[in-house]
Amino acid sequence: MNDIEHLKKVYINPTDGEEISEHAPYLKRCEFCFEPVQVNPHQRWFVPEDLSACICEQCYQDLKHDFEWKELDGWDIEWFV
Repeated sequence: MNDIEHLKKVYINPTDGEEISEHAPYLKRCEFCFEPVQVNPHQRWFVPEDLSACICEQCYQDLKHDFEWKELDGWDIEWFV
């Protein structure tokens, strides 16, 4: 598994596969299960504020308490970091 320690206790924004593909194409797959990001507005994803990773909806739901993520409203994404 990748080094995921940097994802503990971070602020997380919900987004979708279409936004990730458009604004952060270097994010190719879920950091945990490696599900690929698809250009799809209905595929829900989560990204930390620093846009260092993306997390699929299933992994987010499974791990949000363990990682103590703080979910933002999605309007806080600054895509051009």
